[in-house]
Amino acid sequence: MKYKVLSCIKKYNMLKPGAKVLVALSGGSDSTALLHVLLSLKDDLQIDIEAAHINHCLRGDDADSDEEFVRRMCDKYGVKLHVLKADVSSVAETNGMTVEEAGRKVRYEFFDKVCPDGYIATAHNLNDRIETFLFNFSRGATLNGLCSIPPVRGNVIRPLIDCSKDEILDYCGENSLEYVTDKTNSDVVYARNRIRHNVISELKKINPGFESAAHKCIDSLNADRDYLKDVAEEAFEKCAVPGGYDLELINSYPLPVRNRVISSVLEKENISDYSNKMITDILSAAEIYCNEGRGMKIQLSGAKFARTRNGILEFPGEKGNVEDTVELKEGENFFGDYIITVSYNTDDIIISQNINSELSVFIGDNDNIIGRLISRKRLPGDKIILPNASISKSLRKIQNEKGIPPEIRDAVPVIADSEGLLCAFGCGLTKRFKVTGETVNKIKIEIRKKTM
Repeated sequence: MKYKVLSCIKKYNMLKPGAKVLVALSGGSDSTALLHVLLSLKDDLQIDIEAAHINHCLRGDDADSDEEFVRRMCDKYGVKLHVLKADVSSVAETNGMTVEEAGRKVRYEFFDKVCPDGYIATAHNLNDRIETFLFNFSRGATLNGLCSIPPVRGNVIRPLIDCSKDEILDYCGENSLEYVTDKTNSDVVYARNRIRHNVISELKKINPGFESAAHKCIDSLNADRDYLKDVAEEAFEKCAVPGGYDLELINSYPLPVRNRVISSVLEKENISDYSNKMITDILSAAEIYCNEGRGMKIQLSGAKFARTRNGILEFPGEKGNVEDTVELKEGENFFGDYIITVSYNTDDIIISQNINSELSVFIGDNDNIIGRLISRKRLPGDKIILPNASISKSLRKIQNEKGIPPEIRDAVPVIADSEGLLCAFGCGLTKRFKVTGETVNKIKIEIRKKTM
């Protein structure tokens, strides 16, 4: 098992040389084996090991006995031990949680406190992973739930995640390791114990290699999820346009990608408490718009809502506080929720009027800039003569044509000099700023929203 654990640590890139590892030590067979195997690999991995034990005060004398057992074990191995005695029942009652939720809260807060800069190693094993898979499956979980317990989550690592319970018990026997047994593990009042003792035993009668088969299934689901995540992240970036998100593009993706794109959209728009119903409602509104051209308002949470119109999924909100004027210098400049990057005569500036489709990157004639180059909010009477036009158009009219929501029109950047507009985010650039064959010095202005 030692080599299986080492392979797992390398496979999931769990540890770096010189790291501090805090082992969550209950004293049971799993955590005892975990501490022992990590100590045997300590020099190979070049890590420092400590342990932490929580007495949840739920099992009376048995809990106190477990604590004393763990203290003796750590003294024997010369491992520094951190102990917390916490009345988890009171924590659960005070916070309106189940005892299980309160226990988890207490444990991880304690782990983070004693090991803020290291790794927390828990003894979750393959059987735990399979039990979680079956439990989530019984509740109708989606792909994320079926992926079960991850090998790594932030600074939490699970080196035994590929080892079965039988392998762990064999390891304890081979190394004469003593451990304690939690009597509640056999109580079938708990759903997880019913799965462990009743469901899995029946599945193994159907397929004696059930654990190995379930392991392959979970690994395959994780690979599918990771691939979909990558595809959805790329799709999300493509769907983002000035003022919101492209409805036609969102609707063009397969449903699994669409679901994940909308999840990313909601997170980007700071809708942290979104539900599956919100995602479904937004996707339904997007489909109605694309098929019927009919816009809809989608209620989210509180006063927040989304809206489909002008080909865009938008999230109207309060206007942000934006400075009236920012003088633009070479490099990055900041205007409200936007970053404006200015560069002169760089290799990627070509003599072309082909600006990007989002109308957020502009290449202009630097010699035609008069006075100061600034970014500002739109002003009454602002007009643009587009490069291929003969007459000017009001900025307000162009913003309306481009589908920029009224709620953000005073917040999006306008680039101007002493004579007036040069270009406007999401709208285009003016004729006098156009690069021609006679242009000597060029300027590139790139406008992008800050990432949250």
